[in-house]
Amino acid sequence: MDDILVALRAIVALGAVLGLLLFLSRRLQKSQAKGVSPLAGLMPKKLARLTELRPSRPAAGPKPRPEKITVVARSGIGGKAQLVVAEFGGIRYVLGVTEHGINVVDTQEAPPVEEESTTEESTVADDLANDIVDRALKSVA
Repeated sequence: MDDILVALRAIVALGAVLGLLLFLSRRLQKSQAKGVSPLAGLMPKKLARLTELRPSRPAAGPKPRPEKITVVARSGIGGKAQLVVAEFGGIRYVLGVTEHGINVVDTQEAPPVEEESTTEESTVADDLANDIVDRALKSVA
């Protein structure tokens, strides 16, 4: 007799949970069909007005564009090691790159860049980058 009562209680509890889930899903479907917040369908009408007054997400403003990292020069040192001159935020970094990690060897301020670049200026920039790599190689050795 006790087994029958336990089984009957379990069936009634399961029916109650399933009924509650069915009720909540229908309320949510109705609120989504109206274009209202899903939570507004579950709240009383007086509280639903509060959700309408406060926006769900703050207004997204323009996102700042991240600065680009440019590789100025690259020089192989050994099998899997190299020196890389990278520029970011107006600073040039000399990086020692191996298969085990990246180390900052030296930093310098980047030379100002003019809008109209000629071939002579680009060779000067290349010479400067090569000079930085040479000095870094000497300091490592």
